Amino acid sequence: MRSGRAGRYLCQRATERIHRLEAEGLIVADEDPQVIPYLLYQDAGAAMDWLAETFGFAIRVRNQRQDGSVRHGELLLDRGGVVMVGSPGQGFRGPAALGGATQLIRVAVADLAGQRERVLARGAEASAIEPGAPGWLAFSVTDPEGHEWYFTQPAEPSS
Repeated sequence: MRSGRAGRYLCQRATERIHRLEAEGLIVADEDPQVIPYLLYQDAGAAMDWLAETFGFAIRVRNQRQDGSVRHGELLLDRGGVVMVGSPGQGFRGPAALGGATQLIRVAVADLAGQRERVLARGAEASAIEPGAPGWLAFSVTDPEGHEWYFTQPAEPSS
């Protein structure tokens, strides 16, 4: 019962944040994708820095609390993908603390091998590039707080 209330509370807070950001003009419904993942991190600031450095995201928004912690952040990828991140506060436990992820974030890129090289060059571990969903190649990475990232690219057609 407690986890249900906590989950509803976090969802309500995330919805309130999204509405507030829409009102401030930081999210424009016609320009952003219809579905945007909102990932919670114990340290959203460190997560944003790691994701920007390791995956090549650009930081669009970094909203900080008075103590310097990141309340809300937005990351962009070259072809328009948006990922939002936030720190829910005291008592939060992310995927690594819970023993595994319950979801993965799929990111389509134009240069899968180049993206994997970037990840490896920044010291992160990545799986080999392998066939994924039919017609796609993919590799995966787990970020420092346990979120699973799945990078994909269309496979070259067989001749």
